[in-house]
Amino acid sequence: MSLLIASPLDDGVLVHAQRIVAPLPAADRRADEIAVISHELRNSLGVVRNAARLLRLQVGANGIERARVLIERHVMQMNRHIEDLLETAPLSGRKDASRLAYADLRTILGHSLDAIAPDYTRRGHRLLVSMPTDALWVHADGARLEQVFSNLLINAGKYTPDGGEITLVLERLEKHASVRIRDSGIGIAAAQISRIFELFVQVDAKALLAEGGRGIGLAVVRDLVEMHGGSVGVASAGLTFGSEFTVLLPAPPASSAQ
Repeated sequence: MSLLIASPLDDGVLVHAQRIVAPLPAADRRADEIAVISHELRNSLGVVRNAARLLRLQVGANGIERARVLIERHVMQMNRHIEDLLETAPLSGRKDASRLAYADLRTILGHSLDAIAPDYTRRGHRLLVSMPTDALWVHADGARLEQVFSNLLINAGKYTPDGGEITLVLERLEKHASVRIRDSGIGIAAAQISRIFELFVQVDAKALLAEGGRGIGLAVVRDLVEMHGGSVGVASAGLTFGSEFTVLLPAPPASSAQ
């Protein structure tokens, strides 16, 4: 039996933002780019939602059920991000207290690792993970932090050749939780380090890898981490020497998180 996943866009009707030829102020250019991205995300969302509904009919298979859960979780996140983008608000947005709760950072990281596992497996990446045995609590919007680490892990995989190695280390540093994601990929040129977290800035990797993107992932990472009172930094010895991203988040004592 074969199934055809129908998309509301299968009739060839696509939505595009109207581009203005005349030069635009920087703020208007940013809003224009955000509008384009938002419509593209919305188009993809319709396809993913239909796939999730079809998978729901076959919950008996463990692999299919796992895929359904992942798809539905990320559909909800995509909805939130699209609304943020369509309002053309700053990426950091406002901290919504109703979304904040104490969460074990190990669990958040686990969800991010689940999301990227299929692609890492497909490309033969070796993933090394080190986490403490005890819970490491943060007061956070768990879905937003999951997006942070998913973006960093996707970025590491994108710029690491097939068969490369990626390491994730979670540890407590006094009053902070530290998450380090290191890859054996193409690295970052010294001239680009200072701008790597800016919106629409991309690593110049055309000669090394075919992977591409719009250059918003790391800008989102920076703004969401800062929204949580944390910081993110990057280090690289240069092109071909890999990169290491470090996220620091406030981490209260375990007793205050109970």
